[in-house]
Amino acid sequence: MLKKNRHQAILQLIEQHEVLQVSELAQSLDVSLETIRRDLSEMQDKGLILRRHGRARRLVAQPETSWLNSLQRCPQL
Repeated sequence: MLKKNRHQAILQLIEQHEVLQVSELAQSLDVSLETIRRDLSEMQDKGLILRRHGRARRLVAQPETSWLNSLQRCPQL
């Protein structure tokens, strides 16, 4: 399985289950623990997931409250 496809599968599994252990992901995708750990580290660095104590969880969406987002929603003057 290509890395891109594996990352998509990981995101889908985490979305379905919210939190998954590294071993569960490795078993589900039939890859080694090392492969999953590398994937999760890369995905966390990209801000796609949160990794803690041998588990991966989805990120909780933050409300858009920054002033830049507010300005972007204003009509042109």
